[in-house]
Amino acid sequence: MFSLLIAGFAAMRPADSRPKLPLGLMTTLPLVWSEGGIEVNLAKDAGQHPTFSRLSAHYDITPIDDLEAWAPKSKQMLLLAQPRAFAPRELVRLDNWVRQGGLVLILADPALQWGSLYPLGDKRRPLFTSMLSPLFAFWGLELVLPLEDEVPASMRKIGLFHIRTVTAGEWLPKESAATNRCAILAKGLLADCRIGKGRALLVADADFLDAAFWEGQGMRILTGKDEFANIAMLQALLSALHDNKGLAGDFVGK
Repeated sequence: MFSLLIAGFAAMRPADSRPKLPLGLMTTLPLVWSEGGIEVNLAKDAGQHPTFSRLSAHYDITPIDDLEAWAPKSKQMLLLAQPRAFAPRELVRLDNWVRQGGLVLILADPALQWGSLYPLGDKRRPLFTSMLSPLFAFWGLELVLPLEDEVPASMRKIGLFHIRTVTAGEWLPKESAATNRCAILAKGLLADCRIGKGRALLVADADFLDAAFWEGQGMRILTGKDEFANIAMLQALLSALHDNKGLAGDFVGK
């Protein structure tokens, strides 16, 4: 019952000497490269994004630009964090790969608030809204943004994980779906989809990766720990995917 929670907390410990698990990463977020351009990225004092650093401690990460050209490594999982729009052939490739046993974690934000150096409409800016609706519909889901009068940063309790984010979305079942492949959990924030022989875990948010929402300042100075458990939850989801553990029970509730 507590296996996923334990995995999440274990992921926060320093990496050990075991081989890192292979993880493919496709994203429009400035996780691998900063927005400052080549000069900034090649500077001696250039640092990785904190989220990428945390993942790199446990995973052998391969950045991916093109799903059609992607050659998956053995036992490689896939993390799609607010990725670019996919061509139809890429959507087919992804769906087929999952059906054949592939494991993917998708972070899809309906209204990304991630800060950027570039103006709206600039292709170098992180994608404002997820463009994977055709794939989600095919799997029997719809991604929506709950309407609220205000858009404050919000704190969410996902089981025992306290996370902080902004404008999180919600998964809804498609009425036209012939079969219900996906279980919707955590009040719509998460969806657990069994697709053929594979599995897709979906999060209706990507802003929670932004270090501004989880690192903290005062708390970090005093304890050296994160103020919120955003990254612990991310790592717990990846662990659940790899170990084929369920998400129900004490982790996400209903």
